Amino acid sequence: MRKDKNKSTSIRNLIIFAVVALSCGWLAAWVNGQIPSPNPQQSLGILIWILAPFITVFLLRGFGKDGWSDFGPRLNLKGNWGWYALATLIYPITITLTLGLAAVFGAASFEKPILDLLPVIAIGFAASLIKNIAEEFAWRGYLTPRFKALGLSNFANHMLTGLIWGLWHIPYWLFFLGEDVINSYSSMGMMWFIILGLLGICPTALVYGELRLRTNSLWPAYLAHNITNAISAQLIIEGFVKFKPNAEFIFSPNVDGIVMVILFWAIGLWMLRKQKEQA
Repeated sequence: MRKDKNKSTSIRNLIIFAVVALSCGWLAAWVNGQIPSPNPQQSLGILIWILAPFITVFLLRGFGKDGWSDFGPRLNLKGNWGWYALATLIYPITITLTLGLAAVFGAASFEKPILDLLPVIAIGFAASLIKNIAEEFAWRGYLTPRFKALGLSNFANHMLTGLIWGLWHIPYWLFFLGEDVINSYSSMGMMWFIILGLLGICPTALVYGELRLRTNSLWPAYLAHNITNAISAQLIIEGFVKFKPNAEFIFSPNVDGIVMVILFWAIGLWMLRKQKEQA
């Protein structure tokens, strides 16, 4: 009876989290409409969007009977150095492979010396540290371990996490980035950007989720998330890489291009297979 009660509590809390995550961005956009800001990314709305899931996690864990046992705040470095290395290198390696293929096929040109990218990466990494605390504490600090506690398979866990995570991004792309920023990044327009972004979040959630479960720590996924925020979009927005029209559909250095999606699916499925072999 107690087990059934715990399960019903977990399901209730997951539904609460999902409702908050899927609605807070639209609420945030409405707030910005009532209290306009010259820069939507420095507004009250953006705080609501990023902090609402984060605050909900603390309420559900602290007062909703989820507890803190599977939160994953420890580094757990012992025996997990390989996973930390993967978290550190996965984006530099996959981005290098993707842009190398783009160069081979004549789909992209490199406009600035690569060493000039280093200060851009450093600034982007520092800017991501606080934002991704809120994001990863919510997704890998709550959703992934709570779906695991519910008994879902790892694959179903990561796909559900990815679905909710992806839908949470839609109002951000629409209202906080907007057409101008999206068009500076992609020649395909907002609709295709959102479609490819959603498709790319699923293998990203698979890799991040496996890093979380394999290490019992949220920090490897946090590390990988900071690295991609520091590198991927900046390569295009800061003018280091210039694509031929629509070539980023295939060769984008983020997981919203076909090559990167394939690479992340391959890595994520390899991680799942390795987990099954060691089970």
